[in-house]
This record gives sequence, C-alpha cells and structure tokens, in this order.
Amino acid sequence: MGLPRRCATLTAVLDADETARARWLPDVEVCVRTATAPRSSRADWAGGPTRIVVGIDAVGESKARVGVLHEKLTGAEQAAELKALFETDGDHR
Repeated sequence: MGLPRRCATLTAVLDADETARARWLPDVEVCVRTATAPRSSRADWAGGPTRIVVGIDAVGESKARVGVLHEKLTGAEQAAELKALFETDGDHR
C-alpha cells in the first residue's frame, strides 16, 4: 500500500526539500544524513550532536502514521525542553 497523496508535504520534508523543511522547522539547521523517500529520513539537528529520525507508514487509503525520534539528547534538561515544546503550541521563543 502506498502513502496517501496528502502525505506530499511530509515526503517533501523527507526528500530534503529545504523550502518545505524551513516552513516546518524555522530557524533550525537540519542536515539530512539519509532519506528513503517517502518512508524515512535521518538528519543531524542544529549541527549535532543530536539527530532526528522520521518514519512514515500508510494506515489505510487516506491516513498515515508518522513517528519522530530525537536521538542523542545531552541529558534530562534537554529532554524536558523537548517535552515542553511538544506539550505547548511549539512557539515559546
């Protein structure tokens, strides 16, 4: 089963489309390490040492499941900051 057409934005980000990625992740330097579009991507986050891993799986004809993993966090404080970002609207700059 292929991914729904509505996943085009997600796959553009995974395909290393810098314009699409900048809309989703403004002010963050992301260096794509590997991408197997439209299914997965691994990228260094903000110059390292952390890395983001994204995977997309089709769920039926019109839905997809997206998994995001942020690896190599430097400790509990950084993990707490990331947790707070996900629990808010994401714009607490």
